[in-house]
Amino acid sequence: MDALRADSTLQGGKYRIIKKLGQGGFGITYLAENTLLLGKVAIKEFFFKDYCERDDSTSCVTIPKSGNREIVDRFKLKFVKEARTIFRLNHPNIVRIHDVFEENGTAYYVMDYIEGESLGDMVKRRGAIPETEALGYVKDAASALEYIHSKNINHLDIKPGNLMRRKEDGRVLVIDFGVAKQYDAVTSEGTTTTPVCISPGYSPVEQYSKNDVQTFSPQSDVYALAATLFKLLTGNTPLEATKIQYMGLPVAELQEKHISLPVISAIAMAMKGRHERTQSVAEFISNLSGDDTVVIPDPAEAERKQREAKAKAEKEKKTLKGKGVNTATTRKKRRIKSLLKKYWWMAAVVVAIVAGLLMILSQNGAGVSGDNYPNDSITANGEYTPNVKTFYANGVPFEMVEVRGGTFRMGATSEQGNDADSDEKRVHIVTLYLLHLFDSKGLDSDEKPVHSVTLSGYYIGKTEVTQALWKAVMGSNPSSFKGDNLPVELVSWNDCQEFIRKLNSLTGQHFRLPTEAEWEFACRGGNNSRGYKYSGSNYIDNVAWYWDNSGKKIHPVATKLPSELGIYDMSGNVMEWCSDWYGKYSSGAQTNPKGPYDGSHRVRRGGSWGSDAMACRSSLRYVCAPSASSRGLGLRLAL
Repeated sequence: MDALRADSTLQGGKYRIIKKLGQGGFGITYLAENTLLLGKVAIKEFFFKDYCERDDSTSCVTIPKSGNREIVDRFKLKFVKEARTIFRLNHPNIVRIHDVFEENGTAYYVMDYIEGESLGDMVKRRGAIPETEALGYVKDAASALEYIHSKNINHLDIKPGNLMRRKEDGRVLVIDFGVAKQYDAVTSEGTTTTPVCISPGYSPVEQYSKNDVQTFSPQSDVYALAATLFKLLTGNTPLEATKIQYMGLPVAELQEKHISLPVISAIAMAMKGRHERTQSVAEFISNLSGDDTVVIPDPAEAERKQREAKAKAEKEKKTLKGKGVNTATTRKKRRIKSLLKKYWWMAAVVVAIVAGLLMILSQNGAGVSGDNYPNDSITANGEYTPNVKTFYANGVPFEMVEVRGGTFRMGATSEQGNDADSDEKRVHIVTLYLLHLFDSKGLDSDEKPVHSVTLSGYYIGKTEVTQALWKAVMGSNPSSFKGDNLPVELVSWNDCQEFIRKLNSLTGQHFRLPTEAEWEFACRGGNNSRGYKYSGSNYIDNVAWYWDNSGKKIHPVATKLPSELGIYDMSGNVMEWCSDWYGKYSSGAQTNPKGPYDGSHRVRRGGSWGSDAMACRSSLRYVCAPSASSRGLGLRLAL
């Protein structure tokens, strides 16, 4: 068992455990009774789930592996610091701590028991919350945040689940200061070393980098508070901050709920990039009722004007045609002028994106030549709109993305960084944290020489093959981590061939594993490449699940940002088999290379959830016996 049993006592009988309320990775929360005061309290126990066990006979928390003690002790110290931080806070909208002690080989703190529910549970139960009610809850939370910011503390985990609505009076209280940071009042540098927390949808983009919250800035909590309000008003969790920067805030979801314009504007301003974002909680609250708002067009009104413009144009066309006037050029000019006038803001965005792309390409040298995709393939938010085909296997859909033919420089090109510069053969440990060890090696020198490769067009999987698709074809699931939308793993190259054979029999298609060259071309973004180090970004946290952010597990496919071609997870989550036998690169130009005719090892590409960042680079090569399998190795289809 993990949790203390009901009726267990602490502090010589002062506290009696009633039941477990919840459990996370670092602690267990109980409902308990103060037997002296005859009142209910909440008790949080430090219990590092991945490293700790409980002795059933004594209730003591033990650490089975002696080598883990230092890690556990370090996090227990942080747990006690959390308690001390909250104890020093005195505000009606912050949960109070009454006691801290050590017992059973671990630490505890005692706090107010709030009878009620979290705003997260409320939205789950009720759906979207009316605007006036939601604003009241957010203002309660804002009052608490203003107070802790005055103490040079950032909460760094504001979200509906950490805001409790008290049943007796409806007041909202801020809870869970587990990742809060205290900063020096003079230097504004962090004085605590709590782990950086990511709550998808609520964490701002700076929290995706462990170094970007080392300096005090209330803006991080401002973003989270605005995202929380978005959730309350729409019932939907916002997109991750990395996606919002890329795609923009979906204000249409707020408009559909008939949210007032000042509120929409305030949320939009508070969820911008760090440097454009609302500066303080007080400013955010002021903006919620302010007049200085961004004008957001009403979709219905825009549609009505579009219909009127179309009717007018048709009438004008008939009139000019009757007069025998050649109107082609005139219509084109008028249309462009009208669109620029109507959508000047979109034009500005497009211009900025194009300028940014040109700058990136001129600075980095993408290493790609050939016909670029037409301009209409790039949307106003900078996304590529791929040509996608959907297939079905026993009712399970899967998508394939077109990769148009082109020529690129394969191997350790300059954007791959110093990690790829060494000419020495250096063996990497690529079996990190995997249960199944196998003969494998990654050689930096094998990324060289850089050479020109020309490929014909092909299709490649939009995502890695999921467990749902594998089960639909094979009737079983070999994976260690279970979940239909997780990539399949623990599959050998030989297993993949059997899967593909059965899939082709079901679909009548000719699916296969991608060649190594096809895999790298797609990973780099094909003809639409922007010269990134990883697939879709120079910032690995944006596009990949790897050791630093995976939590030692695989994640559902397509939960990070896509590449320039709209393809997901080529730099992480699971490594992927290629069709080729392993062989050294040649310096000569090649067309549609397929690797050596035979060999002892097959190529696999891309990093996994257990890889470091270096192992996720687009050009890095690994080899493996075709019979081997791993918890971090799957496949992606080609056609």
